[in-house]
This record gives sequence, C-alpha cells and structure tokens, in this order.
Amino acid sequence: MTGPPEVVYIIRHAEKPLKPPSSGVDYEGSKNEHSLLPRGWQRSGALAALFHPDAGPLRDDLRTPTVLVAPSWGHPHKTAAHRSYQTIQGLSERLNLPITSPFAQGEEQQLAASLVRDHSGVVLICWEHKHIPVLAGALPLAGDAAAVPGKWPSDRYDVIWSFTLAPEPGPPRYTFSQIPQQLLSGDSETVIAAEVRSER
Repeated sequence: MTGPPEVVYIIRHAEKPLKPPSSGVDYEGSKNEHSLLPRGWQRSGALAALFHPDAGPLRDDLRTPTVLVAPSWGHPHKTAAHRSYQTIQGLSERLNLPITSPFAQGEEQQLAASLVRDHSGVVLICWEHKHIPVLAGALPLAGDAAAVPGKWPSDRYDVIWSFTLAPEPGPPRYTFSQIPQQLLSGDSETVIAAEVRSER
C-alpha cells in the first residue's frame, strides 16, 4: 500500500559538537566530527524507548513509526556515520526497521513529494535543523501554514514536529502540531515559537 502516510514526525538529530576542535563519538566510541556527543547518544536511546517502550503504553500523543528516514550522504557507510542516522539508529534496531535514505539534504521538496506519494503508515524523519522548515513547508498543509516556525533554533534538540493527515476529501493535507520530547534533564516543556519565522 502506498501513500499517504497517516502521520509524519520530523525530529532534529541529537546533540552534536558545537564547533571544531570538539568532536563527537561514533557507535564504537571513536572520535568523529560528524557523530553525536555522549548526550546525543543518550537522546538516541531515549527516543527508541519513547517511540517503542519496553513496558507500558505509548504516550497518548505518539504512534510507533513504520518508516524511518534520514539524509543520504552518498555511500551507506558514510550515511550511517552521520548524526541524523545515529539519532534513530537505536529505534531502528528496536523496531527491526531499516533506515531509508533516498534523498540528501537540499532535496526536501523531492522527499516531501515522495513521502506523500509512496509511503503509508507512520513516518519518522530525522533531519538537519536548518533544513527542517523547508521540508515542513513542502508538505501539503491544512490550515494556517504560518503556524509552522520558519526557523529551527540551533539550541533545540528536544521537539517533535507532527503532521497528521486531515480527515477530509480531496488531496492529502496535514495538520501541524509540536510535541516536547521531555526525555533528558534540561529538555524544555515549551515548543518552538512560530515567531522565529521573523528571524530569517
């Protein structure tokens, strides 16, 4: 069965090094400038439990993904070494669900069109924060598109953007909402304000 998905979640990759010469660590603990910080790996594990808990029900505002998406970096090994892939790697293993990487950063329009046309179920996308508003804006929205922030703040790793298929006839359209992750100490209870659009 293909398109459209019932829900599309978009998250930013987890915590990264702020600038060189600081470095993240890869899955085996080796230094890697493209990898997550230890706190980012903590978030990766917490996200796996958030979307597929070992015990108890899923949070009321969430559903378990059936499709996982991260940006392509050309070669599969190179793609797997980048933060967006690493952020949902634990969830991928827990769900026994592969991470697909059909598009690169900068191809958000193509990704959005492919999602609506070729996928069904619940899609979770992990992407780079500067490109997330472009991806969100490429999805067919129901209601006020101005509710979607025009910028993802550089210091926020703790929010889920949720797009739910509107129950109406005609071409698929999605309603937008935000869900605070509230997984790690220091995570905010607030969402990203739409007013950040004016900072562009």
